[in-house]
Amino acid sequence: MPRERSPTRSNSRSSSIDSSRSDDDEQSYQEENGMDFFSMASLVIVLKCVIFSIIATISILLFTNYSDVSQIVKEVHDGFLSQPQEKAQRPSPGQGNTPIINNDDAVIHTIHIPPQCHQSDRQNQDECKNLLSEEMKEAFHQDGVIAFRGLLSSQEIESLDRSSMKLMGIDASKGLRTEEGPIKVTGASSVSGRQFFSTHHHAIFESELEGFSNVALKSLLPQMAAELMGMNESSSLQESSKDEESLRLIRDVFLAKDQDPYICGWHVDDTGFWPTTFDAKGINAWIAIDSIPISTGGGFALSVGSHKADWRQEAYELTGSTHTLPEGGYVDAEDMFSKRGVGTCNIKNASPGLNRKIEDAKRVYDVQRGDVILHTRWLFHRTVPIDRKRAKELDRNREKILYRRYSVRYSPGDAKLTEGFGTELSTLYNPSFGGKTLDYVNALDGPWYPKCWPNTDPSEIGAMNSIKEKLESAEIMRKERLKEMRPFLQEIGRSQRKKVLDNAKNQSGGSPKRQRGSGTTKIMEMKNKGEL
Repeated sequence: MPRERSPTRSNSRSSSIDSSRSDDDEQSYQEENGMDFFSMASLVIVLKCVIFSIIATISILLFTNYSDVSQIVKEVHDGFLSQPQEKAQRPSPGQGNTPIINNDDAVIHTIHIPPQCHQSDRQNQDECKNLLSEEMKEAFHQDGVIAFRGLLSSQEIESLDRSSMKLMGIDASKGLRTEEGPIKVTGASSVSGRQFFSTHHHAIFESELEGFSNVALKSLLPQMAAELMGMNESSSLQESSKDEESLRLIRDVFLAKDQDPYICGWHVDDTGFWPTTFDAKGINAWIAIDSIPISTGGGFALSVGSHKADWRQEAYELTGSTHTLPEGGYVDAEDMFSKRGVGTCNIKNASPGLNRKIEDAKRVYDVQRGDVILHTRWLFHRTVPIDRKRAKELDRNREKILYRRYSVRYSPGDAKLTEGFGTELSTLYNPSFGGKTLDYVNALDGPWYPKCWPNTDPSEIGAMNSIKEKLESAEIMRKERLKEMRPFLQEIGRSQRKKVLDNAKNQSGGSPKRQRGSGTTKIMEMKNKGEL
């Protein structure tokens, strides 16, 4: 007689009727179930299921659009992959803010700003303070850079757009950009060796171009810069007897990049662009006036973490960064260029190995119109050339595309101006300003460096026209300084070109003039890239 089966296995051992079975009985039970699985009836059922699955699959393939099936498969695949990827991404930002991943770890945070925070009286509203999450601050201090979408209002972006168009004097007869695309200028000739088609410093002092001053001084940019530099926290701890901590705009510049291949290589801003001593904090706000896709080039590259890299001092020494400025500054042009290494833009030719280290940490954001990149003063960065294939096509048609950006540099009011020989307009106008703080200069001679946080100063805003007159006078002096510097700059250029030619000759194994092989090709490639 066959043995009776035990009760259903879903019951626990203690509640089973056959709870007294031995281990041998349990083994026999398992083997019995295994044999039962391969019974004829079970095999028939399995075979029917397989046949049904095949028929169902064929039906789906016959009566469903292939692209739809591919999309479904892709969505399921991406869904499975999304969980492990999220663990490798940045910590999620503050509530209501969404990270956008566009290339590797180039996160652009979509930040949702309360409407009232775009108003001029926002400084008195608590909800407009501390807009950054701790995760965002940590990411910034680790990487040296953070990017935002939605930080500027649509009105601020439109105003910046109009002011920049007016500044360049471009109208409909010369060709305008399509919606959010680059400006296209027809009938333009290519100018070799110019990094930017248009460059305009101190745009905030142009009263008829209010878009620049509104964004640089009255938007949320100063608030964000102050938070990233920790000024919110430190200002609340100051003793009441001390002066209020302030943030000031130290330099602004409008730039439009065309397809000219020349760019300034990896660098940190020298005293010509950032005229404060090396120990002063600073943040640069880089604003895209046009959408600049990664695929077209023309954008902004940053070397992530380079502000803390082990090799940074080597790079400072090589390029003559502000870190190497002698006490009291340079005496004259000869003194400057004898102590400034190979120059700000020439790391690639002078030290290919160091350049590779910087390049290995490169990040390029896929920016849209109105996006803002905030980076620390000491993060190495460079412009990205326009895609070469696209550039050649434009050159053939005698056209230029212009990708516009606006750069604003902020430093605390207690930052000191550099001393000695240089091209900073305020110290050219009054050399005694060298070594003085930004707060001091503004109190003594007007808003050379306007206050923008924790609020703007109405008296300074009203006096900005007077500074414009002084800027014009100082600009004459700057041109004389540049004449003194030109022979030394030309010598650096000749030296760098010779180094590139020598490298090309060594790679080709012979003189590039005699050999029409790989060496000549290499030289032509370098020329097209703007390296010659």
